[in-house]
Amino acid sequence: MRKDDPEPKPSRTERALQKMTSALRKECDKICEALAVAGTDDAKVRHRLGALVNAIQDDADKYGQRGVEQLAVALGYDKTLLYRHAKVAACWSPKELSELLRRESVTGLPISFSHLQLIATVTSPKKREGYVETVLVEGLSVRDLKRRLAPAAARASRNQSLQPDAEHALRGLQATLETWTDRVDLLVAEVLPALGSAPPSPELRGKYEQALAQQQAFIARVSELGAQIGAWLASGADGVQGEAQDDPGADEHATAAE
Repeated sequence: MRKDDPEPKPSRTERALQKMTSALRKECDKICEALAVAGTDDAKVRHRLGALVNAIQDDADKYGQRGVEQLAVALGYDKTLLYRHAKVAACWSPKELSELLRRESVTGLPISFSHLQLIATVTSPKKREGYVETVLVEGLSVRDLKRRLAPAAARASRNQSLQPDAEHALRGLQATLETWTDRVDLLVAEVLPALGSAPPSPELRGKYEQALAQQQAFIARVSELGAQIGAWLASGADGVQGEAQDDPGADEHATAAE
């Protein structure tokens, strides 16, 4: 490569690794080593990965505000999958998982991690235990289990439509902000070097002016949302919507995919 050749831009994965805190980078390296040995389908490794996601969410100072996003990019995983792993890790400890995996179903096979991902969406520990027993005793496939959980998912969906869940909305807001931030970083890296020093042509100027108008409209909508959230927080109403009443029919919340 000649001296005047531009330095190659780091890949998205490399940027994610560079932005990680030292604590997250250390844990990410451990997960990568475990995956290389056991494979991506190993239940214990996926449980360990889910536990790390929970730790990131519990300690943003240690792992970074965008730790889950960075971990997903570094591993080449979808964030939704990581959050499913995290639900399993939140429901069963490593010891409990090991005990579950030692048990055989009527088919002679242990319960799968995909089964546990579905059962983890059930909020009642007692009902989760019941579904585990059902899978083992009846030898239910993941598809059959999902059908069993479908009525509960429908009830949970109806309850959510009747009473908005502020905590669920917050998770969506945080995920969206992480995505926006990452895309803005990409835009900055790609757009600014492309502007150069020469003035734009009339045609290009018009297109950029149109893009700026769209950007300003977008910023205005985001600012309006921020103002409404700020007013809600200032009103002392935080928790009124977030503390959803426990409905006996909403104990089971099954929304995870296979």
